[in-house]
Amino acid sequence: MSTFDSLDNESFSLGDEQEFRYASFQHRLASELLDFALALLTFWIGWAIWSLVVWNQGQTPAKKILKLRVYSIDTKKPATWGHMAVRQFLIIVALILTSGILDTLTFGILGSLGLVLWALLEVVWYFTKGQRTFRDHIVRTSVANEA
Repeated sequence: MSTFDSLDNESFSLGDEQEFRYASFQHRLASELLDFALALLTFWIGWAIWSLVVWNQGQTPAKKILKLRVYSIDTKKPATWGHMAVRQFLIIVALILTSGILDTLTFGILGSLGLVLWALLEVVWYFTKGQRTFRDHIVRTSVANEA
């Protein structure tokens, strides 16, 4: 069995004979797009309430539908509610605030560029760092495909 931190393998184990595959780029992209669509369809309110419920299971509404789960690298268990809040909410809020401040200070040039660079960094990091995005490395998580 491979270890949880392995950068070369497509799967990882969680100890007690349980082995999962890393979520593919397509699954993760579908999850992000589905979360966005669900948020729009429910005017963010339904999505936010659903998220508050499933974050405790290491999932977002889209990850629940697509059978993906976020695991903590440190505990090798599904991410806790607080861990998911930081991963899904606080990092995004920090990015938006930073881009807004940069937009104001640079007359709308650097803020938008910062968001584009973040998205590019997330994608590039995924393909070079063992199927984990930059955000995964910051909060020490990994996304598993449980289907």
